[in-house]
Amino acid sequence: MSRQIDAVIFDLDGTLVDSQPAVLKATKEGLARFGVTASDDEVRERFGGGSRNIMSYFLVRDLGEAKADEHIDEAVVAKNTLQTEYSTEVAILPGVEALLGQLKQDGFKIAIATMGAGDVARRVLSHNRVDSYFEVVLTADDVTNPKPDPEILEKATSQLGVQASRSLYVGDSTHDLGAAKAVGMPFVLADTGLFVDGARRIDLRENAQKLGYPVVAIDDLESIAEIAKGYPSS
Repeated sequence: MSRQIDAVIFDLDGTLVDSQPAVLKATKEGLARFGVTASDDEVRERFGGGSRNIMSYFLVRDLGEAKADEHIDEAVVAKNTLQTEYSTEVAILPGVEALLGQLKQDGFKIAIATMGAGDVARRVLSHNRVDSYFEVVLTADDVTNPKPDPEILEKATSQLGVQASRSLYVGDSTHDLGAAKAVGMPFVLADTGLFVDGARRIDLRENAQKLGYPVVAIDDLESIAEIAKGYPSS
């Protein structure tokens, strides 16, 4: 039987790497420069839409829309600069390098589609010595509309030269699932629990299962290679 998947596209934060400590520190320290305070739990609840969305939310909440509009560009730069500095603290998840090596050996095209900043994403990939596995790396810098809008996935498939229906997106959030669903792309939920936890994690897992998407635990990421080869599962 011929293979149904030509490319595997990955989200980055919470899917391939544990960047939560770095993201939390960078966000909170960046906000503090504008007199805004947010707890770890508050920041976690806003993960998934990119730096501009998360910084804008807290600036508007504490300073009002006018002040937020005045400071948003500077706040995004501050957060991303700090996160780049902390990128050496970001660790690749267990099994990820073996997974990427197997996918490459099996002839899949491999890409990144993340709402993280470009400098941060590329430094994280380089620091963990996995950057060479990816033919395409797309970030928030490359799109106008953040996930769950499918723009980043549409660009990824275009640059890879593959069809959305023959690509597999692997992500850990509702935004990732929504983007894949919007463009008709098969999806695998990496149920790592790093950025999505508690009731939100349970809801996400149940939603993925209802839609027929495979759910993979944090200690079983290597199995994504077999999922890609056998998709759709019988």
